[in-house]
Amino acid sequence: MASPASRIPQRLSVAVAVIVGALLIASHAHVGAQTDPPATTVETTTTTPPAEPAPAPAPAAQPPAPTLSDLFPGIDPSITPEQLDAFFRWITGPPVPANSGFGRRIVYSNSAQRVWLVEANGTVAKTHLVSGRRGMPALGTYRVFSKSRYTSSGSARMEFMVRFARGRKLAIGFHTIPYGGNGKPLQSEAQLGTPRSHGCVRQAPADAIFLYMWAPVGTTVVA
Repeated sequence: MASPASRIPQRLSVAVAVIVGALLIASHAHVGAQTDPPATTVETTTTTPPAEPAPAPAPAAQPPAPTLSDLFPGIDPSITPEQLDAFFRWITGPPVPANSGFGRRIVYSNSAQRVWLVEANGTVAKTHLVSGRRGMPALGTYRVFSKSRYTSSGSARMEFMVRFARGRKLAIGFHTIPYGGNGKPLQSEAQLGTPRSHGCVRQAPADAIFLYMWAPVGTTVVA
């Protein structure tokens, strides 16, 4: 039987063995912890294709073109745009000549073969081409002294006569284009604007009617 002193070395050996074993286990555990690769995180990326451009907006519908009734309420629907254009060309024209007097008057330019009907405030009521005789009447200021719905000179017949001056034998006035004995006009309306008469001032029928209604006896005429 071993003595107590002889058991001490055995106990030390066992203790050392236990400590060494514990150290080996701890060492293996540490190495394993170092060698284990870290967990890999994979991020998923989704590629979104570019959006299609929005379609261009459709052009706005254009409003319908205005009709004559829209522009001129109450107008006769049978009137054509061509007739209306002719009417506006009929009442418009060059300005009144300078130094042609003042007040309500008729201005007759022999050189231009044109007449202006001027209101008291200077507004032009109407202007139109005529056919007179070059140099007649003499330049000056006259007054309307008589009017006739119908008149004649020889075989020629005229209407809407407005007399304002006196010639060598007959009065000089504004009237329609005369009709000859054969019933045909002595000139066309297209020839107005050129001197073609024997002394009076010829006008298209519509112009002659307007002047006849506009100018009472006593109206000033500047030639």
